[in-house]
Amino acid sequence: MSKKRMPRSEIGAIAGTRINTLMRMSKEQASYGDMDLARRYVDIARRISMRTKTKIPKEHIYCKNCLAPMAPGTFTVRLRSHKVIMRCTECGSVKRIPYIKEQRG
Repeated sequence: MSKKRMPRSEIGAIAGTRINTLMRMSKEQASYGDMDLARRYVDIARRISMRTKTKIPKEHIYCKNCLAPMAPGTFTVRLRSHKVIMRCTECGSVKRIPYIKEQRG
């Protein structure tokens, strides 16, 4: 008895909805103060993303070091010298995103 294979597009669609749901749940748990559960949800979403080779959407930002989701109270955001600087309050790691294109346009 052989297993039926799913098309790649269906796998990506299912993975995308699950990733979005998990990231939304992680932000909710972070706002409630349960960071352990929030990190677990981000970890599961990352594993689904890696296994199915789908990207996590850009609106779902998390700390690459400690897997804390970007929710109010978990990151500090500053604008300095053409960069958005986000510092994680849990582990102290820094993420810098340039915004030169937005200033020119």
